Amino acid sequence: MILSHFKTEDTFIELDYAQLEIRVLALATRDKNLVEDLVSGRDMHTYFASRIFNKPVEDVTQPERKLAKGFSFQLQYGAGFRSIAESWNVEPELVKGFIRDYYTRYAQVKKWQAKSLKEAEASFSWRGESTKDSLSIPSYYLSNIWGDKEAFFLLADKWKGEYKVSPTKVKNYPIQGAGADIMIMMLGVLDKDLSNSFDGRVRMLNTVHDSVLLEAPNCLVEDVVHAAKKSLESVPAALHELFGVKSPVEFPVDYSVGKTLAEVKQAA
Repeated sequence: MILSHFKTEDTFIELDYAQLEIRVLALATRDKNLVEDLVSGRDMHTYFASRIFNKPVEDVTQPERKLAKGFSFQLQYGAGFRSIAESWNVEPELVKGFIRDYYTRYAQVKKWQAKSLKEAEASFSWRGESTKDSLSIPSYYLSNIWGDKEAFFLLADKWKGEYKVSPTKVKNYPIQGAGADIMIMMLGVLDKDLSNSFDGRVRMLNTVHDSVLLEAPNCLVEDVVHAAKKSLESVPAALHELFGVKSPVEFPVDYSVGKTLAEVKQAA
């Protein structure tokens, strides 16, 4: 069991972005339906579960929603229907139907992924003196969503004897890369704001993916939660200031508190 640094006088606070990669995908693709679903608060996982299992939204169970959520994230990260079906031990036809519905609703996402793949393939080359040179490297570039055409330098994958651009990486890298950029950027904002507001009485202990763990005196917990959420949720303003990018979606932050990390996880 991990206790707070000041034991009974302090509390752990964990804050994490809600659906960070999905919101980054909306930011990158500007897909109208995806933006509308996020802005309206629609539960897209429940929606797709209702489509997969051919039942009303209100009748979808938690296991069915979890399945649809898994399908959605794996598809976003570049997995094919066979891979998704195998990982969930379901019939491939079930996954095919989900993918068809997903890209029907979010058509601009599919167009953006196809455009990104085409650009990556156009940049493919052997970097070295010749293709016979043992030091020559089959590689390509990927753009990030901020406009840098050579943001990611990737080695080509060998498939059936040929080196090719990986569609999985093309779909995955720009979204996860932008998510990491946003997290790093907002941690800087958070650290500055907490230092200015609480005079070193709040500690930033750890970050994992899209979450950050803080430690604060009991008497400040409510104020720290309010201040930290405000800082972390200012993503649209930060993106506009740093990149000139106007975000079509907000970036809400959830939080949980506890005297131990176990309590924090239970409250999440």
